[in-house]
Amino acid sequence: MTFLAEFDAAAGNPPAQVGVVIKWLRSNWPAMYAELRADRPILPTAAFTMVTRATDVLAVLAQPSLYSVRGNQRAMDPAVGPFMLARDETEINWEEKGLMRALLRWDDLPRVRALAGHVSAAAIANAVGKAGATGPRLDVVPTIARAVPLAIVQHIFGFAAPSDDLLRWSFATQHGMFRNSPFSADVLASCHKAGEEMRAWLKPFLAAKRAYAPSGGMDAVSRLIDISQAPAAGISPERVLSNVCGLLVGAIETSSQAIVQIIDQFLEHADWREAALAADAAGNIAAFDAYVFEALRFNPITTIQFRFVEQDRVLGEGTTYATPVKAGTVLAVCTGSAMFDAALMPDPDRFDATRPANAYLHFGVGHHECLGRYVGQVSIPEAVRQLLRQPGLARAAHPAGAIDFAGGPFPEHLVVTWSGGATAAKHCMVTRTDTTESAA
Repeated sequence: MTFLAEFDAAAGNPPAQVGVVIKWLRSNWPAMYAELRADRPILPTAAFTMVTRATDVLAVLAQPSLYSVRGNQRAMDPAVGPFMLARDETEINWEEKGLMRALLRWDDLPRVRALAGHVSAAAIANAVGKAGATGPRLDVVPTIARAVPLAIVQHIFGFAAPSDDLLRWSFATQHGMFRNSPFSADVLASCHKAGEEMRAWLKPFLAAKRAYAPSGGMDAVSRLIDISQAPAAGISPERVLSNVCGLLVGAIETSSQAIVQIIDQFLEHADWREAALAADAAGNIAAFDAYVFEALRFNPITTIQFRFVEQDRVLGEGTTYATPVKAGTVLAVCTGSAMFDAALMPDPDRFDATRPANAYLHFGVGHHECLGRYVGQVSIPEAVRQLLRQPGLARAAHPAGAIDFAGGPFPEHLVVTWSGGATAAKHCMVTRTDTTESAA
């Protein structure tokens, strides 16, 4: 049965129709989106209205005053304080987003890439050292996928809390703020509790840095402390605290899921992997990175961004499928669908690593483009590169060799094996110009 046939068969039972959507999102979202783009590009449900064509997706995301993220406030504010990511086109958003972008400097990117390579290579070498008769065996999630962004948070961002605490806070806040669907009060409570713990740890840490740390620090937190002490900056200690919390919330689980799902795609498609490794062997890091993000298009970390309709509007106005929506409607803006729309991605079902980098929606677009975009655009492919170069890389025997979400919102396990010792990728100590090209 097709998606729309199953959806329509549940007419008169709105909760059942939402259940059909969730089922297809988890089992076969590409087929569901293809059918919707062709036959019903805007689909109202009892929980949200789905927007699936690239033109409409981009139109919604480009108008944050009309289609806002105010729904984020319930989860974010009690956890990290009033935060810019829940306040579109406001003073706090305008000032603090610009400030944080300036502090996450482009000249950090060679260090970011080198750190990602070092952490991944160390995990691979450790697996080789423990290898039995069947060769090395590695669970990618704890050893590379989470370990790489964790190290970046601690050493590049400068949020140097204990690893176990950071991982716990990251999971709970990302889950509660962005993956709490269907809604769970327990997940929201865990998010708020993690935020309270995080802020309690940070207050003395930041106070000590203000009092004793020398200026000119190399990490983002030190830079934020430095600039906040200038009266002209106009940023209070409480706003510093919220923004440091934000550095963690968006970093670990998102990057981890991307790394895992990219590796999974390369394990599934040997020809993609061979082409990516050929680019690596030729020393073309920008081309290798392009293979990575094209692979992620086939299984992105999320296919939906939610928005809140602020005024009565007509979606798809001027088209045959124009659909009125009332203020207060929640939109499911299907970015995963848009990346398979021929209007944005010509011949969308074909793997094509030469697509323009700005056509991808992995890091958001416009007003809500990810603050850490350029960090992710070098750290994620470098972690993948280190693992892909291992000879005979393959999935472990089922079920360990499949991504295991363990009933939660993020990958928890993916076990791989390979045939021999570690093959180390040369860490990407490139010039600033080369790094910029690979991250753009």
